Amino acid sequence: MILHDISYEWDGKSKAGEKPISWWPGSYRVRIVKLGDNTKAIAYLFPIAVIFKSQKTTEPMNTSLRNYIDNFATKISMAYGLDIEKTLWIELAEQIQVAQLHPDRKLSDKTLYTISWRQARPNELSMIAPYIKDL
Repeated sequence: MILHDISYEWDGKSKAGEKPISWWPGSYRVRIVKLGDNTKAIAYLFPIAVIFKSQKTTEPMNTSLRNYIDNFATKISMAYGLDIEKTLWIELAEQIQVAQLHPDRKLSDKTLYTISWRQARPNELSMIAPYIKDL
């Protein structure tokens, strides 16, 4: 089930002391999807997927989220009430890549994440296939 389908842009500038996703502008199509249903027969380790694809509108907006996924995931999670650790972060590019974020340690009030990228697995591809046809 598609929960949210948005275009997400940032200008690379700091507003009110808040760090931007990256210091360069970017634009992505973002689709937040609930992978499982509410039955008790199946428990999903990652019940939510955030699928995103670059929608570069100008050359300066060619920022990849691969190096900024922790900033992006933090902003999207706060805006849409997602649990970063229980969400698959899926980038549609030449290859479909999946990121998982795990808290590494606390440093004052900021959580640092260990991020692992990998190719999407066949079962994940079959689960997201209906949601990526028109992206």
